[in-house]
Amino acid sequence: MNLITRALTVGALLALPISTIRAQVIERPVPFDSAGLVPVMTPFLADRAALRPPWWPVSGDFVEARLFTANDSTYVLAVTRKTSVVERYTLSATDREAIRAVVSKLPRETIMSRKDSRYAFIRGQSILGLVAYAPAFSVAIASNSASAAAAYLVVAGGTFFAASEISRRIFIAKPQTDLAFNLGHNGALAGWATAYVLHGSDEAQGAGAFLGGIGGAALGLSVARNMTEADAVGAGFGSDIGALIGLGAAETLRGESHCDQQPTGEIVCKGPRLSDRAIVGLTLASGIIGYPLGVLYPRNANYNVTPGDIQTLWPSAGVGALVGSMFVGDGSSSNAVAAALTGGGVVGMIVGDRLLVRRFDHSRSDGGRVTLGAFAGALMGAGVAALTNTRDPNPRLVSGLAAFGGLAGIVASERYLDPSPDRGRHGLQLSFNPASIFLIGTRTHGNYSLLNVRF
Repeated sequence: MNLITRALTVGALLALPISTIRAQVIERPVPFDSAGLVPVMTPFLADRAALRPPWWPVSGDFVEARLFTANDSTYVLAVTRKTSVVERYTLSATDREAIRAVVSKLPRETIMSRKDSRYAFIRGQSILGLVAYAPAFSVAIASNSASAAAAYLVVAGGTFFAASEISRRIFIAKPQTDLAFNLGHNGALAGWATAYVLHGSDEAQGAGAFLGGIGGAALGLSVARNMTEADAVGAGFGSDIGALIGLGAAETLRGESHCDQQPTGEIVCKGPRLSDRAIVGLTLASGIIGYPLGVLYPRNANYNVTPGDIQTLWPSAGVGALVGSMFVGDGSSSNAVAAALTGGGVVGMIVGDRLLVRRFDHSRSDGGRVTLGAFAGALMGAGVAALTNTRDPNPRLVSGLAAFGGLAGIVASERYLDPSPDRGRHGLQLSFNPASIFLIGTRTHGNYSLLNVRF
């Protein structure tokens, strides 16, 4: 190759675009906390940890965030938005340490419950598929027993796969799981009730229940996105207890049908003041109103209300209903029975709020054990009453001893659990607590004076 050819070749090479050759960068994932329990940051955990600028650069809604590093001195925060767009932020070692210090302070149960919420959602929706969605769908479309069985099996099995796919595509927090389950079965009941009140056929009632259940579960996922666990549990409790109170009040006002003989000898019969459809309608309205009232309960109380606290209101209301049934005599009308049970349940719920919710903070497991303790105690009390007269047990005695056993079960459960004192009281409070006489010695801490003054 002569000199001229070489010069032309070198010139041509120099004229080509010069590309920068970079070494391969390998990033490894790192957890957000010291214990390595939080490899993925979710909106719920970010809210609980109160992550904020300047060391937390993320703002607005996101699906998840992951942290990577290449040299332990600089970090990259990869944030996935709901539109599937991934944003990457560069963090310094100082920012990373600030985030790790805050996230490491989260309670372990808070972190682990996020992992369990996905499976709880799938389990809850699968149960609703068996007991609500599938039966309602089979009634709506089935023309014979064979088609009804086929429709039931398809929907019951398909619910599991649908819930699994939904939980894979979106992050589901514990409040969403709770409210989706509650609105799932209550939505099915509401759909059936609406069709029944409007004189719908059996097929229309089944369709209403199916659409109401599916729509209720979807609504629960959406509404509970910005709720706390206490908000979601309170909403469900408010709806359930509201529907029961509405049913009891409507039954009290229903009246009974009766027949009178006229002077002419003709017998004229009059029906009750409220029809069955009116009862169902009032119960439906009470349940709907209970949702917002249930959310307001933990949000506006001047004491801390946990999901477990709300669970303890069920056994206290049940004991109150048993006490109310003691005042129902033999041959009492259905109006009197409904009034006694409803009034007793409301009083028991108020007492439970005063003695259990205001004074202590219960976990979910605490609330479940208190409920089981009350149920077991009520069974023992009813059994003792039945043994006193095996031939003809006195209903009042059975109710009374069952109520006493249920109350004893609550007190015993509280003693064994020993929940922490309530941490949400504020302001000047004066309270008179005559029940403290019976609670002395049931735990190792707490104030049991008759008159309490708190600031």
